[in-house]
Amino acid sequence: MNNIRKYEVKDRENLKKICIETSGLPTETAKDKDFLFLMFNDYYAEIEPDNVFVAVNDADEAVGYILCAENFEKYLSVFKKNYLPRIKKLGFRYYYMAIGEIAVHKLFAKKYKAHLHIDILSECQGKGTGTALMNELKNHLKSKGIHSLMLSCGMGNKQAIKFYKKNNFILHRNIMGSCIMICDF
Repeated sequence: MNNIRKYEVKDRENLKKICIETSGLPTETAKDKDFLFLMFNDYYAEIEPDNVFVAVNDADEAVGYILCAENFEKYLSVFKKNYLPRIKKLGFRYYYMAIGEIAVHKLFAKKYKAHLHIDILSECQGKGTGTALMNELKNHLKSKGIHSLMLSCGMGNKQAIKFYKKNNFILHRNIMGSCIMICDF
């Protein structure tokens, strides 16, 4: 298992590389990559870096991460103002995907205000790294008085669903090709 620590600015490029490698989405063009960063990375690292943890190897290089927005309404306000316009400039397809992702989360955000994304390089999966990241985030959120989390993942991502269930998430609903997973802790 890798060491877990708080995110540092020096991790930014490695987080982007991990985001690309683990996304499961097209990454052939610069626009594809920019979309991934804007949608699943930049807000968290720039606006809520206190809620980002990284798994690092012996050289202190990020090999995985977990990031979280602790309040969906705050996230949505900042995201719409600062990130969504940049996504819209990438093209309609990206804008449509972003709106869909937001809409899915918004349906459940009144009760589950915090949401997360987690990505780990394939060679570091299955070794306890994801669970260690998840536990670190949950403990961090508990210290802030937050006791629930939400996430979405593709319905076909059986490995991720199994991982989330192992970490006490339950399948709340399938919607628009996504599994909404929730966890109270």
